[in-house]
Amino acid sequence: MNQSSYSNADPRAAHRPVAATQATESLRLEAVTVCVGFDDLLDVTLTLNHPHLDTLIVVTSQADTATQAVAKKHGAICVQTDLFGKNGRNFNKGAAINAGFSRFQYHGWRLHLDADIALPDNFRRILFNHTVLDRDCIYGADRVDVVGAQALRGARTAGPQHRHGFMVAPHPAHPLSARYVDTLRGYVPIGFFQLWHCSTQKDYPWSLGTAAHDDVMFAEQWPAPYRRHLPTIICQHLCASAPSLGENWDGQRRQPRITQDDASAGGAR
Repeated sequence: MNQSSYSNADPRAAHRPVAATQATESLRLEAVTVCVGFDDLLDVTLTLNHPHLDTLIVVTSQADTATQAVAKKHGAICVQTDLFGKNGRNFNKGAAINAGFSRFQYHGWRLHLDADIALPDNFRRILFNHTVLDRDCIYGADRVDVVGAQALRGARTAGPQHRHGFMVAPHPAHPLSARYVDTLRGYVPIGFFQLWHCSTQKDYPWSLGTAAHDDVMFAEQWPAPYRRHLPTIICQHLCASAPSLGENWDGQRRQPRITQDDASAGGAR
């Protein structure tokens, strides 16, 4: 192969399935999660999320040995990178997410999931058996804030999210959080949960060096008719205290850590 062939190659081509793998890997599901300084929450959410996933990739910094230990504990792929400091930024999350993208193993469905998000207990079954998915689309989901891992445990044991075989509802104590719908773009799946198929793989933007806007720019790469809300599941947003909008977008943690006893309780199914 000559030099011009290399320069004209599409780096995303490796993400596109060939006919031989498209059928066998159509139900594969992989996730990338970025975590720096939230190892206590990650320890709870990985316990709940990993059973749904064929591959779980945790991206962290070289200095965050606590997150590295949590990833190892749960058998996740741990990617250590210095891209959080790309372009002199304090928390270039988008650049770090791309480091995780390089470790996908299959040509199936892919998920970007925040470290403090717990998937519902029937997530994979509902996603692949009771949801019509379009490979050309990116999907977002609803979430509820749950303060404390013991509250998370209570929400998950109080009853199923899908009731009576036809109703999808959050726990009464945890109302749905707002969706991102603006007057310019319309509905945009934001970064806590973004689901897409490998055949439409795109790079994650890293322009601002914070977690404030790059997720919107990522989803905006899909045209408006292909940005869709996933109505069949509700995620749980685990917090140590009542959250405020944007408090962690610069990579500086302002929430307290959850206690070890609380974390142990939250991991129960």
